[in-house]
Amino acid sequence: MLWANSSQTSELFMDIIQNLKFPTELQNSDFKTLAAGLYIPICTICTGTLKAFIDLRRKGESEENIRNNVIKLCVLLNIQKEEVCRGVVDLNLPIILYIVDSRPNLEASTMCGVVLESKSCPLNDTEFEWSIDITNNTHTTIIENNTQEQIKVLQLSDIHYDPLYEPDGNTKCGEPVCCRKGQNKTDVTSAAGFWGDYDSCDTPWHAIVDVINHAKVTHQDIDFVYFTGDIIDHGVWETSKEGNIQSLRKIYNEIHDVFNDTAVYPIFGNHEPNPLNQFAPQNITQENLTTNWVYELLADLWIAYKWLPESTRPTILKGGYYTVTPRKGFRVIALNSNVCYSYNWWLWYTPRDPDDQLQWLVNVLSDAEKNNEFVHILSHIPANSNSCLSTWRREYLRIINRFTHIIKAEFNGHTHNDEIAIFYNSDSKVINVAWNGGSVTTYTKLNPNYKVYTVNSSNYAVTDYENWMYDLGSANKHNDTTPAWYVSYSFKKEYNLPDLSANSLNNWLYETLRNDTLLDKYYRNFYKLAQPSLVASCDVNCKRELLHRAIVGIEPSNIMKNVAHIGELWLGWALASVIGQAINTSWTRSL
Repeated sequence: MLWANSSQTSELFMDIIQNLKFPTELQNSDFKTLAAGLYIPICTICTGTLKAFIDLRRKGESEENIRNNVIKLCVLLNIQKEEVCRGVVDLNLPIILYIVDSRPNLEASTMCGVVLESKSCPLNDTEFEWSIDITNNTHTTIIENNTQEQIKVLQLSDIHYDPLYEPDGNTKCGEPVCCRKGQNKTDVTSAAGFWGDYDSCDTPWHAIVDVINHAKVTHQDIDFVYFTGDIIDHGVWETSKEGNIQSLRKIYNEIHDVFNDTAVYPIFGNHEPNPLNQFAPQNITQENLTTNWVYELLADLWIAYKWLPESTRPTILKGGYYTVTPRKGFRVIALNSNVCYSYNWWLWYTPRDPDDQLQWLVNVLSDAEKNNEFVHILSHIPANSNSCLSTWRREYLRIINRFTHIIKAEFNGHTHNDEIAIFYNSDSKVINVAWNGGSVTTYTKLNPNYKVYTVNSSNYAVTDYENWMYDLGSANKHNDTTPAWYVSYSFKKEYNLPDLSANSLNNWLYETLRNDTLLDKYYRNFYKLAQPSLVASCDVNCKRELLHRAIVGIEPSNIMKNVAHIGELWLGWALASVIGQAINTSWTRSL
């Protein structure tokens, strides 16, 4: 790779680069969301490039020369602009080189297999095949509380506060996040709105103050607040430890000041560390590598606010997870599922159950079972995400299956979409449900929202929820008034459900997959009624793909086979009814 130092490139080399260039419109896409046909070439490029850099490093190449090579290749392949490439490389390269230097047997195929894990880019390293010890499968009967009381839970998620947000700023900046001070100006047709913008822009401070205050004033009966992660903005190439600390303190202080004595249970989002996604083991203490600072900061804040007891500190410091019992018979478990994220480079370093979190989860759930406790689980990365390492996800689902009788709900964030995840066991039986909180940020082409859940105190199952939101386009036409928040729907009423039991949710899924009207409702709610997302062409199959994301534990094709079978039965029943009615009518008339 002498071209990086000499700036000399052959015509053949440039022809190859031209053919490999990343399309500009896909620059800010998650690789896992790209069309399946792109996986093989991307995996090939990833493996070949990483192998070349690893070989250079192991032959003694300096960090500076590798850095220059990577930045230039990033620009030549049109992955991002030079400024963004430089910032991302400077933040991430020290971690990657430390891991490569520490693990002499680590191969490029393993590294790419973690990031792009799929049939087209398999992860075949045996170190990544492990299992958790789970207690026997005998389910202890849990006695429900004899009460008709209901509690209210507010879920806020994915705030993504941007301290640099600038109303009237540039929405078409060509960087991972726009609408920021210092980005090149543009014409008025691409000017950022006052309350936020549908383009790749995060949340201004005044919009965050508005949502937190609106939730507090409107819902005086809130018992608990679940905050499911992500405070830091999407300016991934120019974040800093100091900047992240300021944003984390500012947001959590605002939540504490507004909600005052209300119990708040927060979790880590993948954007909280610097650089984003990187959650190092506790024994990594080097200044530019460690994650300990963010664990220490948030443990201090959450405990000082009296949201959490001092007893939660050890596990927060170890890996960003904890458990509390807000009331007798009820336990909240807060996980740091970000450790399983494909873009957490530390998975290459510690593949097996990072921070011993899943084994801890088994132990806590076993205690909850013995103590007759029902459980809510909070985690940022949802179990229906294909960006979670498959082994971690598989073992997590084994745990959920074992303790399904006490886990009454899960609450996730990360995707920014309003969606649901329904867990099935190997017998195609519903065993759990996870509710996604959506997002305060409008990134991208979304309206801001929060959710209020009604929970039955007898067993802490969710009986319904309301989705609260406002239309960003309308709000930006009236900068002098606060946005018009409203209930876009309640889940039970929207889908005409008798309850939110496992049986009802299973029936809802089957019915929605074959009912275009219900499917369209789910599609519109998925994007939170944001017109920029809804104007895109999305046919019935496209909409079904969104609902396929809701299916966890079995292949969507299994559900679709049953949907087709149910449809055939329904058609047969309908025809029989019509024929029977005709015969009865004819017979009656003949009398």
